[in-house]
Amino acid sequence: MRKLGQTAFTVVTLLLAGGLFASFRWFGGISPMPLVAAGVSDAYLGTAPAPAFPAGLDWINTGGKPVSIAELRGKVVLLDFWTYGCINCFHIIPDLKRLEQKYPQSLVVVGVHSAKFKTEGNTRHIAAIVQRYGLEHPVVNDRDLQVWNEYGVSGWPTVTLIDPAGNVVGQVSGEGHYELLDKVIGTLTADFAGRKALNTKPLWFAGLHADMPDAPLLYPGKVLADAKGGRLFIADSNHNRIVVTTLDGKVLSVIGDGKQGLKDGPASAAEFRYPQGLALADADTLYVADTDNNALRRLDL
Repeated sequence: MRKLGQTAFTVVTLLLAGGLFASFRWFGGISPMPLVAAGVSDAYLGTAPAPAFPAGLDWINTGGKPVSIAELRGKVVLLDFWTYGCINCFHIIPDLKRLEQKYPQSLVVVGVHSAKFKTEGNTRHIAAIVQRYGLEHPVVNDRDLQVWNEYGVSGWPTVTLIDPAGNVVGQVSGEGHYELLDKVIGTLTADFAGRKALNTKPLWFAGLHADMPDAPLLYPGKVLADAKGGRLFIADSNHNRIVVTTLDGKVLSVIGDGKQGLKDGPASAAEFRYPQGLALADADTLYVADTDNNALRRLDL
């Protein structure tokens, strides 16, 4: 009987503690529901107003000017909570770009860089990563996790959707959610377009992004030395090509036309997407890890 009483006391204590934690979380910010359960109908309408971005944060791809939740009204807004020390955060970038291309008039992506470690909170470092990965949407430096806490986020990466009325629809964490996001964004776009409540005009920051440096190599990912053949093979990652030089740097050939793509053919027409790893099988065969195409490519030298 005494054991039963102690057990009951423990259960009650845990329940109270859980309730208290939930209360603190609620008052510390919104507690959005999972995106898959965000709506009881196909409308996916939000109910909790999206918290405003705190003042005084650093912004990238906007000329330093802050973006406000209020001026995004009429757009479907996707908040991407990420940090550059998280490989999973980079894995969802292709999905974000696909969504931006599919919904150019109705969708606005805002990157919220919520640093896990102190050095990741340096705006200059974040800007370099934004530039390297070709992110053209606004990115805010949430170095003190203010936005993170306001939106009830608990892991990287997390995506939060806000409907055109300015209400939070829901959020989802991790990778592999393109189909879900596509469905919800498509439904919201059609719904609010039908109500004449969708803003399809470009916003003031559309198309602004840091210029890439004019350099012979751009963020090269790997280099392979072929001492026997007297060659260097360089994965010129952000130029989407492979550069072959002598050991002292004289260019012998360039493989890839510089455009992002997955295309075989002669050296001047082949296309890669952020190539990285290199392995020489023999004097005439080079293998390339074509990273963002998720492919291994064989080059006939």
